[in-house]
Amino acid sequence: MAEDALLSGIRKSFNIGAPAEVEILHGIDITLEHGAFCALIGPSGSGKSTLLNIIGLLDRQSAGRLVIGGKDTQGLDDAALTRLRGETIGFVFQAHNLIPAFTAAENVMMPMLLSRGWADAAMRAAAEALLDRVGMTRWRDARVGNLSGGQAQRVSIARALMMKPVLVLADEPTGNLDTAAADGVFDMMHTMNQEQGMTFLIVTHDPRLAKRCGRIIELVDGQVVQGAA
Repeated sequence: MAEDALLSGIRKSFNIGAPAEVEILHGIDITLEHGAFCALIGPSGSGKSTLLNIIGLLDRQSAGRLVIGGKDTQGLDDAALTRLRGETIGFVFQAHNLIPAFTAAENVMMPMLLSRGWADAAMRAAAEALLDRVGMTRWRDARVGNLSGGQAQRVSIARALMMKPVLVLADEPTGNLDTAAADGVFDMMHTMNQEQGMTFLIVTHDPRLAKRCGRIIELVDGQVVQGAA
C-alpha cells in the first residue's frame, strides 16, 4: 500500500550547540499508509505538537528522513517545502483560524486563492461543493463570526480539503467543542476519510475519540511507545 508519510529516525533538538541544548524527539519511526485514520495521543510535553509541525513541514527535523506524498523532503529549500505543503497537506486546528468577517465560502476558497492569486467561478463552485459535503449548505454565505463552534470547525475541515491534500493533520480539532459538536466534527472527518481516501492524523486528548480511530500512535517523552508500524 502507498505511503502518504514516512518518518525514519526523526530527531528534533532545540538550542543546538548551546549549553541548554535539549532533544525533544528521539528517533521517531512512523509510517502513515494511504487512507489511514490515525490518532496521535500522549501526555502534555510528550512532543506531539513538535512532531505534527515537522510532518506538516512547518518545522525541520534535526536528523532523520521525512517523506511526504512520496517526495523526500531532504535537501528541499524553504520555497520547495512551502510548495509541497500547499500541494499535499491540509490543516485543521483547535482554534479554527477562520477569518470572522469573511463568509464560509470565502474562507474555504482562501487556500486556493492564496495559491492562484485570483478567484473564479470554478473556485467558488469547488468551495460550495465542499461546504455541501460537510453539511454547511445553508451557511455558505454566512459570516463565520456568526457561526457556532461546531459549524465553524466544519468550515475549517472544508478549507483543509480545498487543495485536495493527500494528508490532513488535525491538532485537537474538537478541543473547544462540547461532546455533541465534537462527535459531529469527528464523524465528518471520518466520513471524508472513508469517501475521499484522504489520510488523517488527529492529535487528541479525548480517549473516547481516539478509540474510534483505526490506529492509535502514542508518544511519551519524545518516543513512540505504541502504533509506529
